Amino acid sequence: MYRFRLFSQKIENMSDNLEKSYELLLRHESRDVFPVKEFGNIVSDHSKHENFIIWFTDSILSILEAYPDINISFNLDHQELEYDETYVRLRKLLKFKSRITIEITETLPISRKTDYFSDINILAFKKLKSMGFKIALDDVGQGINSLGNMLRLLDIVDRVKFSTLNFRYIGYLNVQVFLSMIAKITSKAGKELVVEGIEEAQFSSWVGENITQLQQGFLYSVPKIIWPREHEGVLVKK
Repeated sequence: MYRFRLFSQKIENMSDNLEKSYELLLRHESRDVFPVKEFGNIVSDHSKHENFIIWFTDSILSILEAYPDINISFNLDHQELEYDETYVRLRKLLKFKSRITIEITETLPISRKTDYFSDINILAFKKLKSMGFKIALDDVGQGINSLGNMLRLLDIVDRVKFSTLNFRYIGYLNVQVFLSMIAKITSKAGKELVVEGIEEAQFSSWVGENITQLQQGFLYSVPKIIWPREHEGVLVKK
């Protein structure tokens, strides 16, 4: 049996210090890292995923009830969008949908359980949208969340997330050029843009002045455990 914990990291809104928005991060039971191998085994096995999504959504529900003044984001892989039980369990969260953003990660689906002709399951995004959830496309420019697919989904998603950590090898100047392009596209479409991987104050200031007020990274918040409940209270501490 796999055992996991949930950590939280604040999404900083530089224009509203009172806003409390956090991303929930799946972590290994005994180490503060994403359980790559374990989660891969789960998401590729329909029955294992069914058990996991029950625990996952129950934990999210408990967090939302324990912290009534926060908004949360959590990740789903494209493979999870292929499973009916994902939507069944998400319905358990509908009463809190105004406080929820579902982030779709860049990981490619392992196998298709539903029929669609494009390389990305646009119908799944539309289904989440019809349920009333806010949707974010995570790590744009990586994996299946390519720039092309971002453009195809721009009418559906509410938020785009871009991590500078994946592009630092090209240098900050090129990152700034790339970010400016993404910002122009999302701004014209009326979508939110969150820049992740913010670790330096100078770069954060540039992003805030030129790109977006929504930022996430170690400069503002180190991920801390939020669930199981015996760790209740650490969420609001920075």
